[in-house]
Amino acid sequence: MRKLTGIVIFIVSLPLIGSILIKPDKRVWKEDEEDTSVINESFEIAVREDVGTFYHKPEILTGLMMYRAIPEDTVFSGSEDYIVMVDEVWDPEQEYLKALAIVCRSNIVYEWEAETRPDVLDFDRLQFEAADFYRILQTNAMYARVLSDDSGSIRLNEIKRAIDATQGAVLTRDGRVITAPFFTTDPSDMLVLVPGDGVGFSLNYAYELAVEGFDFYEILKYFYDDFRVTIYE
Repeated sequence: MRKLTGIVIFIVSLPLIGSILIKPDKRVWKEDEEDTSVINESFEIAVREDVGTFYHKPEILTGLMMYRAIPEDTVFSGSEDYIVMVDEVWDPEQEYLKALAIVCRSNIVYEWEAETRPDVLDFDRLQFEAADFYRILQTNAMYARVLSDDSGSIRLNEIKRAIDATQGAVLTRDGRVITAPFFTTDPSDMLVLVPGDGVGFSLNYAYELAVEGFDFYEILKYFYDDFRVTIYE
């Protein structure tokens, strides 16, 4: 009887043991760890501002667009501040920013391809307000890894981490980069109709999803349907 009881306990425990020893692979978007993107070497984007015309590499422009798109009342903490979930360390801010980085980058590359891949893409094609991008680079040293307690510098450092982690990643469908609409909603109206309804990426609600435990891929799946996240080669 004791032997039978032991066998039953062992069988019942197998799923629990498996869940402890085998962690789910959340990187289904990346088929090959060695893939590298050629986006930055392929073209530049010309941004006409009040003081002149500036030329930015796609990854730099991705960060600038993110900085301007994120609602001003979204507060970011330093990279050392995490939420502990079960047996892993969780950084919801980074999951949110990774998703947004992929969205912004996808829109840039989509327009570049739509314009037959010119050496220089006109920023106006993106229909996104420049809003003094050059001042962001000048006053915050965006890619100089300058650490500061200033909220703007923290935001920029967090954005850079997310861009580095998703470098070259874009949304694709049937092997082609797709446009990825996104918008800001009021706190009282953060929800889209249903997951994947095609309305677009809600900057406010995406953050709420990250706090709830969604990783960046799951956040994208909530807002978009029938896509893959791949490294642009």
